[in-house]
Amino acid sequence: MKTLCKVFALLTLTVVTACETIDEPSLFPEGEGFFILNEGNYTQGNGSVSFYSAETGNIYNNLFSTSNQRALGDIPSFMAVDGNRGFIVVNNSGTIEAVDIRTMESLGTITGLDSPRQMIISGNEGYVSSLQSDRVTVIDPDRIEKTGWLDIGSTTEAMVISGGRLFSAHWSGGNSIAVTDLASGDLITTVTVGLEPESMVIDRNGKLWVLCTGGWMGEEIPRIVRINTGSLEAEAEFLFRTVDDNPSSLTANSAGDTLYYLDEGVRRISITADALPDAAFIPAGERLFYRLMVTPGGMIAVTDAIDYQQKGDLLVYSSRGELLDTEQAGIIPGFMLCRHDL
Repeated sequence: MKTLCKVFALLTLTVVTACETIDEPSLFPEGEGFFILNEGNYTQGNGSVSFYSAETGNIYNNLFSTSNQRALGDIPSFMAVDGNRGFIVVNNSGTIEAVDIRTMESLGTITGLDSPRQMIISGNEGYVSSLQSDRVTVIDPDRIEKTGWLDIGSTTEAMVISGGRLFSAHWSGGNSIAVTDLASGDLITTVTVGLEPESMVIDRNGKLWVLCTGGWMGEEIPRIVRINTGSLEAEAEFLFRTVDDNPSSLTANSAGDTLYYLDEGVRRISITADALPDAAFIPAGERLFYRLMVTPGGMIAVTDAIDYQQKGDLLVYSSRGELLDTEQAGIIPGFMLCRHDL
């Protein structure tokens, strides 16, 4: 009997010890890397989240659905981060999913949004643009709920904050940047730019650069407009070649002295240049470059939507334009966001 008790005690100790030392496997590794939002097919609700690890050189797909055992939604278009929390804007579902970016576990869902597009966080408030509403929705990131709105007077897409002011682009059919005082919530002015301002970025001098596509039907020649955020006036304009050009995805390096954008490949321009570059820094070739990101360390990531139906590719380049890696992402891989500095 004593022998049986000893055996049972030993087995119990072994089981307890095993339970204490075995960790749940992680869906994706810690360390340097970036998230990719795969939009999925329109109305199919098959959007997803991927993570590319710069340390392993691998991509990890379907993170949200695996972690939460449910679908993310229809057309995830943007992700904002506040500490260890991520806020995934799911455009066609009208939702924002708050997640723990270490595990992709859902922390809560904001529903009832009107075609949300992008989100920016400043202090204890988040601001969400809309493709259909003339208001920017204000949310509380801590409580994960809507708290109010800002009257903009037009639909909105890209947003940046500078000097306590929210600059929001009237993208769909518009040609202006609305400037709102965040302290009072009042609209200060609008700055006229080119047709359909699609993306924008602040440079090292505090100037706002706005890429305008010229309209999806090619109504006018695309352009990049530079705005003085002090005087709130457009002070320079860089025209593309013809109405057939289709630039997008304006971004900047971490120093804020070089701009990058997509136009038959990846192009780059110094903020002191007086004309747009004639040739692509990284030619697209036969690929359909869809979205662009430059990491703080200078790596260049581009997504290839292929045919907007099947799973697309992620291409990772060095700062010199050398192809380092190609990985398969989800369907229509789009917006990308770094988890840590690369």
